[in-house]
Amino acid sequence: MYKSRKITNHWAALDGSVGILLLEVFGVFTHLDRKSPLHLYSQIKERLLEFIQKQVNQRGENLPQKLYPEETLAEMFSVSRATVRQAVQELVNEGILYRVRGVGTFINPPHVSGQLKEIERFVDEWSLQNKKIKVIIAAYEIIPAPAEWAKCLNMPPGAPVLYIDRRRYADGMPVALDDRYLPPEMREIVSPEDVQQESIFLTLARKGGLVIEKADYEIGAKAASQQEAARLNIQPGDPLLSRKLVIYAAPARPVITGLSVYRSDLFKYSVSVPAKSG
Repeated sequence: MYKSRKITNHWAALDGSVGILLLEVFGVFTHLDRKSPLHLYSQIKERLLEFIQKQVNQRGENLPQKLYPEETLAEMFSVSRATVRQAVQELVNEGILYRVRGVGTFINPPHVSGQLKEIERFVDEWSLQNKKIKVIIAAYEIIPAPAEWAKCLNMPPGAPVLYIDRRRYADGMPVALDDRYLPPEMREIVSPEDVQQESIFLTLARKGGLVIEKADYEIGAKAASQQEAARLNIQPGDPLLSRKLVIYAAPARPVITGLSVYRSDLFKYSVSVPAKSG
């Protein structure tokens, strides 16, 4: 039978602002059976899975919670960091945990995959039916952040950001303009080729392992500026649909912001709202 010991709050000083530290709230089995044919990393994985499931059941929407650093887990289980790293990496690969570079490893909130589908569905609802779409990347560079977008990213004005200017064409006609601003380190994840093929938040989730928590959209209408009119082949002052966005990755970090404008004579936004009982 495995021995149990109470984990103290000694490690709670480790960046408590990010989330509740894993394993600090109740005893956990940390003894490993070294005579077992089951690899040590697999035993550690099982212990972590048991705890994670209890946390999901108890806290649910209050996740994410932060995992102890690998060196701490190695000390707790009396194994090497490489053994712990293998156990944790398997849980990351399975989508149960996720890493945030420079911050730590977290339990994946159970509702995240559903949220990602909702965000993707929202994007799909901006439709151009039966049109051949082409995307051109007009700019992909590090620039000083304009004040409005720096604020959305929780960065000071003028801080470096990755700026992406994406232009969409339907059957050869310019129909939409996307300006996007991202923290500069996202350049290591998102390439110009990615931006041409899929939504940026999908690339961050797919290649970077980021957990997309939510997206805030602000839908409106505006008159085309001189620059927008020239790019969209319309007259200055013509009506445009606009969509301002801020997309957040866990834990509550804004990773994409910007503005999209659409020719209102060609684009439509449709939504179906299900009726609720009662």
